[in-house]
Amino acid sequence: FLEVLVVIYRNPTMFTKRFARRHRCAGLCYLIWLLLGFVDASLSIFGSSPEKPADTSYFWKREGYDLTLGILGTVLAVTAAYDFQQAHAKVKNTASGALEAHATVTFSEMIEHSFYQMLNLVQILCLHCLSYVEHPLARAMIAVTATVPWVFRHRFPVNKFSDNYTKTDPSTLIAMMYRAKKYQYLFYKHFLLHGLNVSIAVSFPPALYFTQLGVFRRYWMALNSAYVMEFFLQTLVKKGYMQQNAMLRLNQILMIISSLAALPVLSHVHMSTGTLSLLLNLLRRGHELGNTLIVLTVTILIYRRDYFWDTLLLLQ
Repeated sequence: FLEVLVVIYRNPTMFTKRFARRHRCAGLCYLIWLLLGFVDASLSIFGSSPEKPADTSYFWKREGYDLTLGILGTVLAVTAAYDFQQAHAKVKNTASGALEAHATVTFSEMIEHSFYQMLNLVQILCLHCLSYVEHPLARAMIAVTATVPWVFRHRFPVNKFSDNYTKTDPSTLIAMMYRAKKYQYLFYKHFLLHGLNVSIAVSFPPALYFTQLGVFRRYWMALNSAYVMEFFLQTLVKKGYMQQNAMLRLNQILMIISSLAALPVLSHVHMSTGTLSLLLNLLRRGHELGNTLIVLTVTILIYRRDYFWDTLLLLQ
């Protein structure tokens, strides 16, 4: 992050030019807000432990911070799509992504990216709700709600990671980075998205204030950074503010840091839950909501069978 700040300090006019001003303003606001989140994530290390939630007595409530971060991320993606739509209308890339020196991010890619920004927003709001709800049936319904955005996934474009190593030389550094990103995405989707939502929902005793823990704050900031930095770093290269090799190095560091930040969070995820989600995805692709309902039911039967029978009696 420091290297990026140095580049911004040396080239502050990148945010003040007239062309695509909405996106430039959104980008500046997002970077400032992201930096505030990193400061908070660092401060929460002190006085926190795995057994106790991190201190929440800062000048902003983390619920409000995360809501704003999600909204800013979505606005950033949408303004990028529409502000550059005409300028990038004739772009023809071999594959999607922002690591290639000659690649240009397309309208389709940014619209797809806006879906994942909204998905991030829905997940964090649902996880915050789980911090205040103890009833097992209500917690299960919140976990299902976090999966509802996938019902609308077909309305958004799909740009495949695999095109970057199946339609190009798979032995290049960039192709191998995209392959690693593909594996990261699959792991994120089934263990840190569906798996985390379901595991927190069925936890006993209820994992209240999970989103306030220092390990989660550091993971969440790393995840949100990874979502936007690849595109921003490519912009810096395109404008001559950064060298291509420096951009690739920073992307590698970001991939490593985001993976390391996720490891402590996995202690709150049932590995069987994430594994079942992955298997169902391979067998029933495009059925995220139905798959999650199956995963939730199986997880309850394994870890919360008592509440399963109590819920059935309550429904009768």
